[in-house]
Amino acid sequence: MKRIFMVGYSTDKGGVEAYIVNLCSQLPKEKYEVIYDWPTMKIDGKTWIRPKNRHNYLAYRNFWKKFFGENHFDVLYYNTCDIVSIDLLKFAKKAGIPVRIIHSHNTGNQLGIDKQMSLPHRMMERSNRKNINKYATYLLACSKSAGDWMFGGHQYQIIHNGIDLFKYKYDLKRRDAVRDEHRIRSERVVGCIGRLDPQKNPIYAEKIAESILKKDSQAKFVFIGDGELSDEVKSIVKANKLEEKILFAGAVDNVNEWMSALDCLVMPSLFEGLPFVLVEAQAAGLPCVVSSTVSKEADFTGVLQFIDLDAGEDVWAEATLSVCDNVRKDYLQNLIDAGYSIENTAAEVCEIIESVEK
Repeated sequence: MKRIFMVGYSTDKGGVEAYIVNLCSQLPKEKYEVIYDWPTMKIDGKTWIRPKNRHNYLAYRNFWKKFFGENHFDVLYYNTCDIVSIDLLKFAKKAGIPVRIIHSHNTGNQLGIDKQMSLPHRMMERSNRKNINKYATYLLACSKSAGDWMFGGHQYQIIHNGIDLFKYKYDLKRRDAVRDEHRIRSERVVGCIGRLDPQKNPIYAEKIAESILKKDSQAKFVFIGDGELSDEVKSIVKANKLEEKILFAGAVDNVNEWMSALDCLVMPSLFEGLPFVLVEAQAAGLPCVVSSTVSKEADFTGVLQFIDLDAGEDVWAEATLSVCDNVRKDYLQNLIDAGYSIENTAAEVCEIIESVEK
């Protein structure tokens, strides 16, 4: 049995976490044991408490040297949204782990949104891009744009964000159940699904919601997710006395059911890799209005409409309302043909893992 050290999982309910959960659910348990990078890890009866960060670099380096020295791993699978640190790849190579994978899940750096990245940060990214092939045996990306951004001129392989497609298929009973729970009847319901963090641009999404409500006073808008900007967005909604119209579902475990309950999904993100939520939405036949910063690779079905962020919230609102009454269609075969079933994704990852023999 091969042992995989999986990096990138957390308590967040984001796209990277969803990818890891979906992938690991399909890896043959008789062939692979997955150990998740976690603050506290118990392996073969011994408890490991890893450093919170790399600020004390000597203690950080010594922990990982000891950790990889005492625990046998065949694979390091490093899921990441930035390339400022590839320390684990370096430590894994020194420990002799034969398969060292880095998987890019984004097309930009969160740190560059609100302020310019520091010179040391930019230099570290540049150095890591240049030298990534020295430490990783496989470069993977969720999309071409994510691979180009993280790996520069290095060759990489696209691994699709596969999902359990039939779990997301449009279901009238699920639609009615979610709407009944939130006292929604025949109103148009628009959703924004994802972390309420700067990258996802939730404050602009709230402006879009306001414009939608001006054009259709019966409509509802739902934020599904949580994050550092949650309180700020909620304060704006409260100040505008729109608590009855703009709802906050928080981080939920039934995104698939919400996909049936919604009439349109909006995604005014500043940048994205290939958003997991758009694969899920298309599996549900849900119309999507997304920013033009999102790669056109994300549209497998024709239900995505791309709009510039500077077009103005009224343009976004009009585009959103224009598709809310569309009849849902079944696009599952389109997604299967495009390689977005989780079974296909897991098979590709297994092939990569098995391609290197010790």
